[in-house]
Amino acid sequence: MGRWVMTTVVAAALGATGLIALEPSPEIRARISAFVAGVNGTADAFEAMAQANFTPAALARRSAAERRQLFERLHGDFGTIQVERVLREGDTLNLKVTGSTGLEATINLELEPEPPNRIAGLGVEVGGDARARMPEVPLTSSMTPEDVSKALDGYIAPLVAADTFSGTVLVAKNGTRMFERAYGLADRAQRVANTMATRFNVGSINKAFTKTAIGQLVAQGKLALTDTIGARLPDYPNADAKPATISQLIDHTAGIADFFGDRFAAAPKDRFRSNADYFAFVAPAPLTAPPGTKRQYCNGCYVVLGEIIARLSGQTYEDYIRSHVFAPAGMKTADFFHTDEVQPDTSIGYTHRFPGGDHTFRNAIFMHGVAGSGAGGAWAAASDLLAFDLAMRGERLLDAKMTAWFYGSDGKPAPGGPEGRAIGIAGGANGINAALESDGSWTVVVLANVDPPAAEQLARAVAAAVGRLQ
Repeated sequence: MGRWVMTTVVAAALGATGLIALEPSPEIRARISAFVAGVNGTADAFEAMAQANFTPAALARRSAAERRQLFERLHGDFGTIQVERVLREGDTLNLKVTGSTGLEATINLELEPEPPNRIAGLGVEVGGDARARMPEVPLTSSMTPEDVSKALDGYIAPLVAADTFSGTVLVAKNGTRMFERAYGLADRAQRVANTMATRFNVGSINKAFTKTAIGQLVAQGKLALTDTIGARLPDYPNADAKPATISQLIDHTAGIADFFGDRFAAAPKDRFRSNADYFAFVAPAPLTAPPGTKRQYCNGCYVVLGEIIARLSGQTYEDYIRSHVFAPAGMKTADFFHTDEVQPDTSIGYTHRFPGGDHTFRNAIFMHGVAGSGAGGAWAAASDLLAFDLAMRGERLLDAKMTAWFYGSDGKPAPGGPEGRAIGIAGGANGINAALESDGSWTVVVLANVDPPAAEQLARAVAAAVGRLQ
């Protein structure tokens, strides 16, 4: 079995130094380079990469819309990726990558055994943990609804027993709930169980609410996607950011600094009590790149969008989302609140990710601000995210034009019909993981109060399985 390794220097640039053991062929080197460029580019670039580098069978397994979802999911989780090293085992390349979000993973590329060595399969193991590779959910089209429920519960139960999942799972078809069940503990110290009413921090899924609000303001003529930060926030403290447009903020190309980092880690978390607090922290910081020159996952971009929403509406960002997104969508229990205050029906996030930790779960509250922002941190139950999915598909939050814009990518509207209204979004941080998968018919919501990829990997596996049902 051939095995070779690329060092960090080589893999990062896919350049010409440091190969150990067997050197990859030019065809394989080209596949790696093309794949990384596709992931770090645009949705259109990713699709062009797939058409040129995937086998016909691999292309047939996913529609173009599903590949767009995959691209958006990769960008949501990782931002841009840097390859640290590449291992080859047989016909599989294991790319050890680090995202600009800080997330580490192994991307597995299965290749054709003979030249031109096109990509025949793709998998992601977050954190390099083998538990991230989920087996197929054993559902078949001949199953009754009762059989499906039993199979899903039987699939999830071992994850709970192994303490790799704690949270809620909801599966619906055309809005009708087919399966919903809660697992594990919302509060481990007090032995309080999760229920379907339990609210979880949904992390970056919140960005979809912010994008919705921007779409509403555009539809009302109060904002244009070509407007700049300078035009809408003339007192913005960093002049270099003022040329950035609303579209660039939405698409993660505005270059705004993230709030995560050493400065945030050292700051008292109780100072972050609103989007306005995050804005004051982010806005003066130097840009990561000039606007429009680089796509990099950008929490700061959505904090700035939150401030623009507040300025244009005359409400706080949080109040605008409550009244213009949560309420009309029927998201009855979704809210923003402070985690240093007592709140009913909420989970506590637990993490293994403490430096030098012993891999036991600890409360992650001191790793996050006490409130969310335009980039993430609202709280919702599984039923709230189902309501959001249905409201968006049903054009109850945006008109037809802006709904197509919401589901599109790179500023291009998605096609009409259920297939064009598919979405795969997720949020994750220490002790936080949430996922919403919808193909325009089936909706899968998984919320967890443990580290990623607990909810994401389960949601993807369940979504793939129910998509095969009649």
